[in-house]
Amino acid sequence: MRFHESLPAIARVAVENQIPLDLDTVIVRDGAGRLILAREKVPNPRRLEEALRAELNGYAGSIALITGSSVRRLLADPSLTQVEIDAGTGTTHTVRYADRRVIGMDWLSQPLAPGVGPKRLVFGSLKGGVGRSTALAVLAADLAQHGKRVLAVDMDLEAPGIGFMLLPGSSDIGLDRRPRYGVIDYLLEQGLGGIVDQDLYDFIGVSPFIDGSIDVIPAVGRETDERPATMIAKLSRALIEDREGGRVVSVAEQVRQMIERFVSRSNYDAVLIDARAGMAEITAAPLLGLGAEVLLFGTDQPQTFRGYAYILSHLVSVSDFSTLTAETDWRQRLSFVQAKAPAASSKRAPFREHLYDLCASQLYETERLDAAGELVEANFAPSPEEIGPGVPHDALHIQFHPDYEAFDPIGDTTQLDPEVYRGPFGAFLERAWQILAFDRENRD
Repeated sequence: MRFHESLPAIARVAVENQIPLDLDTVIVRDGAGRLILAREKVPNPRRLEEALRAELNGYAGSIALITGSSVRRLLADPSLTQVEIDAGTGTTHTVRYADRRVIGMDWLSQPLAPGVGPKRLVFGSLKGGVGRSTALAVLAADLAQHGKRVLAVDMDLEAPGIGFMLLPGSSDIGLDRRPRYGVIDYLLEQGLGGIVDQDLYDFIGVSPFIDGSIDVIPAVGRETDERPATMIAKLSRALIEDREGGRVVSVAEQVRQMIERFVSRSNYDAVLIDARAGMAEITAAPLLGLGAEVLLFGTDQPQTFRGYAYILSHLVSVSDFSTLTAETDWRQRLSFVQAKAPAASSKRAPFREHLYDLCASQLYETERLDAAGELVEANFAPSPEEIGPGVPHDALHIQFHPDYEAFDPIGDTTQLDPEVYRGPFGAFLERAWQILAFDRENRD
């Protein structure tokens, strides 16, 4: 028995023991991955539990079967989803499903719809080293140089970057642009005793490179830099659920509340968020919990498309597209960025083709016949030729340029000079302005 075999196996045992697989049946997967079957009334529960243990082996929960009134309480749990399972009979069954995770609960949430206020733009990637943070810094500089007020937030808490790129430190407090604290401090302190409004200024540094304004909330601030031994201890406690008024507050909700709080105190035009690379729990918070436009960076390599297939197929599995509109459908807020791209468009074509195949298999819908034989049209199915925002396979690109292999605008301020960055980043910036709904032709 292996993980991918366990759900069909528990369904098969239920069918063999005349247990209906319908919406009155719940399958629970606990934090270790073990399974429990729950239904209020079953014939011969002792025999059923023995059959579950015999079939599931290590995947049987310590209590493999739940019956009675406790199942009614379980059925009322708002976190339940529905899952389709093939028990090996050729018929697909739909049951209720509870996925009890020790970590990764934020990944079970459907992406949040956009809210009010400035647009949020999240920079994500599967791996580091693809220029994600560099692109954020360049876009922030370009926006600021043309009068836009920008807030940059470093959510790459385990590999901080934006703060170090944009906020020079100094032993001379008059020259030190780092704030006292960062995102890690906020999540930690807010969960313990709270942070009063007048102390929020201790979390924002202002970048000195640009004529405009870039406010930066780094992952860590000056206090952690000066006491590096506290970093790991803080981090381990910042990324946990809080308790508020008797309810659990997820990491994603904490991050959302944090950003809303800072945004409400200033008239920002855009909020740029650097997400942690990979599929860790903290990655889910900015990708799913902010109602943001999302840029996913990657190079033209098989592992890029395979990795994004894992994420996209999961997001589709937790999404109820019947409840979404064009304004709330997260697929239309998703864009991909080819990093370190060749200058010739013909050499970028394979990336776009591979990306279309990925989107067609994971995101885009196809026409189908319903149970009555009626045609159901596809609501979201961009053609290969479609371009522009809202078309995920129409990738942005950033050209490879040796001057940006080692990005350090503190040591080399020319890296944020428009005459320098327009070459490799020009096409990227053009589309990013469109995604943010800004007019690049009139940038006053």
